[in-house]
Amino acid sequence: MNTITSKLHKKQRNYLLIFGCLYLILGSIEYVFDSGSVLNWSYLVFGIVMLIVLGYQLYNKRLFSVIKWNSKKLILKAPEQKPIVFDKKAIKSIKLTDKSLTINAGLGSGEMFDLDYFKEKDLKFFKEDFLHDESTAYNLAEAS
Repeated sequence: MNTITSKLHKKQRNYLLIFGCLYLILGSIEYVFDSGSVLNWSYLVFGIVMLIVLGYQLYNKRLFSVIKWNSKKLILKAPEQKPIVFDKKAIKSIKLTDKSLTINAGLGSGEMFDLDYFKEKDLKFFKEDFLHDESTAYNLAEAS
């Protein structure tokens, strides 16, 4: 199965990193000046939990977008979402732009997928391998 993977989604990473560190700093300051409060410990625990969640997501590659395909199906996975699977025969049209991939599989079944974090050479490989395959019978609409 052919696969292209995006670069790291920095917005999702940064909010966990910034708020996790902020809660750790606030909890540490509160602990130094007043060590008897439950609020101090909750800031520390919440900051540690946020940083652990960030590490878990980076370890399991949940902050990356992935496009996988073969001769029978196309799989799209956005960060923090379940994979969306399309049978190649069910796809009616595909619109590929610089920023998005829109798939129409008929009767309300379709998806718009953000391509901002993908490399240009990976998108070119996807376009050449999946979209210009001789076995495809759907309409490719390209925007310039």
